[in-house]
Amino acid sequence: MAATTLYRLRTRASQRRAEHVRLEAELVDARARGEAAAVERAQLEASLHATREAAEAQRATLQQLSSELGDRLLQQQVNAFEATTAALERRASSESEAIRAAYGAATAERNERLHVELQPVHETLQRLADTSVATDTRSAAEFSRLVTLVQSLNDEHRAHREETRKLHDTLRVSQVRGRYGEWTLQRALEAAGLQERVHYVMQPAMRDDEGLFRPDAVLLLPQGRAIVIDSKAPLQHLLDAQHASSQSEKTTLLDRHAKALRLHIDQLASKSYPARMAALVPDRVLLDGVLLFVPADTVLDTAYRRDPKLLPHAASQRVHLVSPASLLIVLSAVEQLWRQDGRDQRAAEIEKIGADLLGRLGVVLGHVSHVQRAVNDSVTAYNALTTSLESRLLPIARRMEELGVRTREPIPTIGEIDTVPRELGSRLSGALIRAQTGAATTTVTADETPAAA
Repeated sequence: MAATTLYRLRTRASQRRAEHVRLEAELVDARARGEAAAVERAQLEASLHATREAAEAQRATLQQLSSELGDRLLQQQVNAFEATTAALERRASSESEAIRAAYGAATAERNERLHVELQPVHETLQRLADTSVATDTRSAAEFSRLVTLVQSLNDEHRAHREETRKLHDTLRVSQVRGRYGEWTLQRALEAAGLQERVHYVMQPAMRDDEGLFRPDAVLLLPQGRAIVIDSKAPLQHLLDAQHASSQSEKTTLLDRHAKALRLHIDQLASKSYPARMAALVPDRVLLDGVLLFVPADTVLDTAYRRDPKLLPHAASQRVHLVSPASLLIVLSAVEQLWRQDGRDQRAAEIEKIGADLLGRLGVVLGHVSHVQRAVNDSVTAYNALTTSLESRLLPIARRMEELGVRTREPIPTIGEIDTVPRELGSRLSGALIRAQTGAATTTVTADETPAAA
């Protein structure tokens, strides 16, 4: 956009320069015409001078003739000559003034038109100048902010480098490295959604014939199983390798790092955690193997590159190397096992409650059957009673009324009951049979007996 505008401005400026050249050419032409008019005026003045000289000569002649022609005729000739001379002078003066006025008007008109035409160019150049000043001001402000930002980044980098140096110095202490590995292990267990003392135990202290031992964590599994997790943070040689002065020194330190990790594997295998804990915790089945946790993936990657046989060696010792990434996968599987175990336990409890409910339903349905038979017997006895009343007592009471014996209340009419209790449906009968069958294999407590019910 700026290039297009600059091109247009240059084009217009070229056009203005061409117009200015044309106007200068016209001005030169006008000056030439003015010079020609001046020459013509000079010629007229010369002619006038000649005419005056001729007139003087004629005047002298006329003076000579005046004596002959008389004063009147001479005066007429003199007046006519003076009138002619004045007319010629006025004509020459008016033509000169007209030429000057026309030249001045043309020049003023062309200057005004050139000023009007060059005004947009002037305004555009002024805007370009203002824009350039504003751009320079913004650039200076942006540069100042950039300098401030770079300074703050440098300060942050120095602070980060100082913090990193302090962290490196701190991690060179073996106790700090051990605590760092334990803390990372516990954060990983919590991140997997496991609960302490429910799904895992941190640093359980145990004592056997060999003495006191304390693994970093025991991961509890469903169905009474468990596996030991031990944390190691072999970072000393790895940290030194980052500040090595030569490639050979760095290679030597990395080899020492791999050897240190192999030594930790052998030491952990020699502790025999599964066998020792199985003797102290008989209700738990300890898996044959130990998880060796290192708090950074770089520790394992570097050791694997320097010692390709490290992983098979650890597997032969029943030691499984895990980092935060791989441990989270293992812990996620453990969390899913606990969820499935919870579902299985709830399903077993629901099955037990269902069997208990089925036994109780059989007891209740037995009571219902007893009540049904009792109601049937009551209806039969009632109908027999009403039949006896109708056939034996009521005829005598009607005969006494016919003989005039009156009572305060009329003798009510008593009828038989023709409604019988509903029989148990097929579904309830089948449930009663199943309940009775299940009750034979279900232990019924004293408060579930028919008498207690």
